[in-house]
Amino acid sequence: MSGLVARWLALPPNLRGILWVALSGILFALLNVFTLIPAQHLNSYVMAFLRYFFGALFLLPVVIRLGIYPSLHTNRLGLHISRGAIHTAGMMLWFVALPLTTLAEITALGFTGPIFVTIGAALFLHEDVRLRRWIAVLVGFAGAMIIIQPGFGAIHLGVICILVSTPIFSASNLISKALARTDSANTIVIWQNIVIVICAAPFAVWFWQTPSGVDVLWFIAAGLAGTLGHLCQQRGYQLADITLLQPIGFLSLIYNTLLGYFLFFQKPDVWTFVGAAVIFSSALYISHREAVRRAKIKSTPSQPSP
Repeated sequence: MSGLVARWLALPPNLRGILWVALSGILFALLNVFTLIPAQHLNSYVMAFLRYFFGALFLLPVVIRLGIYPSLHTNRLGLHISRGAIHTAGMMLWFVALPLTTLAEITALGFTGPIFVTIGAALFLHEDVRLRRWIAVLVGFAGAMIIIQPGFGAIHLGVICILVSTPIFSASNLISKALARTDSANTIVIWQNIVIVICAAPFAVWFWQTPSGVDVLWFIAAGLAGTLGHLCQQRGYQLADITLLQPIGFLSLIYNTLLGYFLFFQKPDVWTFVGAAVIFSSALYISHREAVRRAKIKSTPSQPSP
């Protein structure tokens, strides 16, 4: 085990960040599956509350192991609260859209997000956004639009909710990247769950629907997948620039399309596979270029100080 850890730590930070985010994409795809069934009959406000309530329960072992004060200590409480409130708004819209669209469509529409994230990272986080990253993001976005636009007959409520929620989630991701510079992944995810549960609770109480026993099991699974997904995502954000990681997020379209097809018989058309191929090529190319660039930097001998 120690050998595997040593090999993992020997990988370049950006590559580890890419792998963490790729893993989070799989976990978030499973989260979609676990919440899709109760979304057919439960109110979206109740859904948002229960998803993060059960997610918070899975963070209790982390809090117990680290201690309450180390887990919650931060000098940026206002930023955590702002991010949680923003994320709550996006989550409410996302749960409204979930039963109205296919997993492939909801994921592809969400891929307008990297445009907002890349622009925001350049303007507010002062990240070095290189041309290849811009190209990879735009190519991945084009792949998502290949999937969506040929099938557009009418703009319905689900589409509108996803398009509105996307820049909201992008703002939340940018704030989490800023927080990652000073706070641990555990602290960021713990505060996220606390704030969202508090923000969502009044809406859930007002629109309350008692979930069935089966629904509770789905939410337990969703809470586990969502919490682990956010922890993996935050670890990726701490290791690599957020603009570098955006194309990797496009891989989640493949995960969601496959799960939607095999579990819910949401049959994708040929454009889904064409777009997925474009998206995968984008993510693969940017990951390869980053690995090559890091290898060159590592192999270049340092110059002596004058």
